[in-house]
Amino acid sequence: MSGITFYKGSEEPEKLSIEKLKNEMAKYLQVDNLSFLLGAGCSSNIVDKKETGISGMAGLYQKFFEKNPNFQVANQSAKDKFDNNLEKMLEAMGAVQIVNQLNNKDDKIEEKMSIVQNFLREEIKLGLDSKEVKEIYKNFYSKITQRSRKSPISIFTTNYDLFNEMALDELGFPYNNGFSGTYRRKFNPVSYYYKYVENMNLQKDTWEPVTSFFNLIKLHGSISWVRENDWIWEQDFKTITDDKTVMIYPTPLKDRSTLMTPYSDLFRVMENRIVQNNSVLIVLGYSFSDDHINRVILNGLSIPSFRLVVFGWSDNIEKLTKLKDSRISVIYSEDKDKKIHYFKNFVDNVLPKEHPDIEESTQQRPVNELITKFEQGNNNEQS
Repeated sequence: MSGITFYKGSEEPEKLSIEKLKNEMAKYLQVDNLSFLLGAGCSSNIVDKKETGISGMAGLYQKFFEKNPNFQVANQSAKDKFDNNLEKMLEAMGAVQIVNQLNNKDDKIEEKMSIVQNFLREEIKLGLDSKEVKEIYKNFYSKITQRSRKSPISIFTTNYDLFNEMALDELGFPYNNGFSGTYRRKFNPVSYYYKYVENMNLQKDTWEPVTSFFNLIKLHGSISWVRENDWIWEQDFKTITDDKTVMIYPTPLKDRSTLMTPYSDLFRVMENRIVQNNSVLIVLGYSFSDDHINRVILNGLSIPSFRLVVFGWSDNIEKLTKLKDSRISVIYSEDKDKKIHYFKNFVDNVLPKEHPDIEESTQQRPVNELITKFEQGNNNEQS
């Protein structure tokens, strides 16, 4: 791994060795108030030019027009417009929807927006079958877990998919995604402020916090969330009809949507988390293209001890380097095969090895599997 570019408080980049970068990351993992922001790039994983997870907006754009080559917006062919970015096309369609109130440019625009939104949901559902991406997420959580941690790590994500939940469930790590209940889980943002302890033995003077615990905050909603009777519920995404899904789509009204429940609650959690003293936010797979998220992050700079660590490069990320703030670090590489800011390469090469205790606990097989194997062995001997 070579050619890692590092900006910190200066427009002039430095070159960083992988060893030094790993040491820096190990220090961040010891910080009590640690948060990650995982963007769409984290659920994409291209191997030999083939997508094994969920494509980014450019890949989704190409797939959409393979299925809908004659798709039009405002009576014009949309295929070669919008910079091959499905998000930009949806934004433009939302603008047409608004303009229709004054001058009807496309009387089927709502129907067309539903076509694009349905396509997005179906692609996410198909992508969830990716074992490769799920393993990347599992490795990520295994490596950032520290037995000595006093407070949970907060994971913010703009993704609608369920890779975080699938990875945490398979690892057996407890986490809070803002929902409470058992038979049917309802959104309850107060749960993000609960403390979870190892042993509620009332004879103890102090209770130890649960280790390997995470807060998962899905800023743009999820394919597994529905809105019914003014409440947000969690259920199997396979049973959800399209009109009930709680997801913020990229439209001109996206910013306004964040002012409504549950998004206002989720953004409040993010604001409260990153303005704590000695807080570190590590950003992966996010290009800083959402103004409503950028404002929350940049407000964190009102706290002198806040640190922002960004893996990646885009026009908006370049603007961060021009702020010349020593609390902002930007890290990326142009290595053709091993770009350090790609999620898999970050997990494999930047994060430290998982703690032996964590490795042992995650590799333990379920008891019923051991019993079955034992009984099969006995049956084989008897036969």
